[in-house]
Amino acid sequence: MILAKLVVAAALAGQGLSAPDSASVVSAGYSLGDTAFQVPGFHNSDGTALADIELTASVQYPSNIRQGVHPLVVFLHGQWETCADRQAGNEYMAALPVLSGPGASKDPAVRAQAEATIQRTAALLTQWPCAPGTPPMPSYRGFDYVGKELARHGYVVVSVSANGVNAGEGGQAADMARAALINKHLAMWQELSAKGTGPLAGKLSKDFRGHVDLNNVGTVGHSRGGRAVVYQAADVHRGQWPAGVTVKAVVPLAAAGYYAPDPEAPENDDYRITKIPFELLMGGCDPVTNPAAHDYFTNAAGRNEKRISQVLMHGANHNFLNVQWSPSSGQVVAHDDVERAAQLGQRARPQPGHCANTDTNADEKQLTEPQERATATTYLAAFLRRYLGGETAFDPLLTGQLHLPGVDVLTR
Repeated sequence: MILAKLVVAAALAGQGLSAPDSASVVSAGYSLGDTAFQVPGFHNSDGTALADIELTASVQYPSNIRQGVHPLVVFLHGQWETCADRQAGNEYMAALPVLSGPGASKDPAVRAQAEATIQRTAALLTQWPCAPGTPPMPSYRGFDYVGKELARHGYVVVSVSANGVNAGEGGQAADMARAALINKHLAMWQELSAKGTGPLAGKLSKDFRGHVDLNNVGTVGHSRGGRAVVYQAADVHRGQWPAGVTVKAVVPLAAAGYYAPDPEAPENDDYRITKIPFELLMGGCDPVTNPAAHDYFTNAAGRNEKRISQVLMHGANHNFLNVQWSPSSGQVVAHDDVERAAQLGQRARPQPGHCANTDTNADEKQLTEPQERATATTYLAAFLRRYLGGETAFDPLLTGQLHLPGVDVLTR
């Protein structure tokens, strides 16, 4: 976080603003069960029944929560394995290079065995609920580093688990389900804050009644979660927000592409935000979602009533934004997606420690995990503090007047 603090300090120089002590952050969480929620019309992967979805989240908030009213930020992770079965994960990861890449086998028997291993282990890794004794994948904990940064500045941050959605059907139905999941958590928080009642009553140690502002909400989604927060906040879906809830800032973080690149296609309405500021963050070396993520900015540009921006972090990949998906976590199937793409022959590394820009193919020095997360935190926190907290001191950073090295900012 050193880089983030240096840049924020530069942005706030002379503004009389200072960061509270990090010890003032409280980490908590809640779980109402792995089968607590269903979305009408959203089915399990084979389409035979409505999918069971968990209502689980981590929560970061300032210890002085009862002083004032605090904005709420909701995080949503992306598509990933749902069950942390280590043996299955190791076998799955080992079998992939047998079928693809420079080391792929040409022996039909070896390839057939690898294919069978992938099919068997993938089923174990993507079921929901998980098999007895197998822990759920904690993808939702992968953004606690940003949550703590925001909580230091007075925000309540809720990072939502979506394993049940990831184990269900795909496509736009999954976007609808993820949006419904966000709305469900927002509705529970609205009732908790307004009345001290509802499903979350007694689930957290503090009394949040009257101290969380559900009319001042930000949403952040990574990967497929990024596609979902755009869907949830799109102009045509605002009527689905729970009563007493207003979303005022949206961050698609390395968002997965969607279905209608033609700006005039009617399908774009499901992913077009024009009335809310949004900040699209993406990695220059992200082989998973770049360049498709550009479409969100293109889809809204020229129609937007509020400022929108596109932030390109050169040398950034996809997985390092989620700690649980990153190699340093030691989590099941965690990996560097740039390295994995090279191993599977999908996209070569220019040289060790470098990556190829997925837009231009230019050679870029790859950011380390801490560097990438510090850069993302700087822009993400600045954006949310600007549009939920009204801190205009961040405007030079958000408009590109003040630059982090290796970051390009485009605004409309």
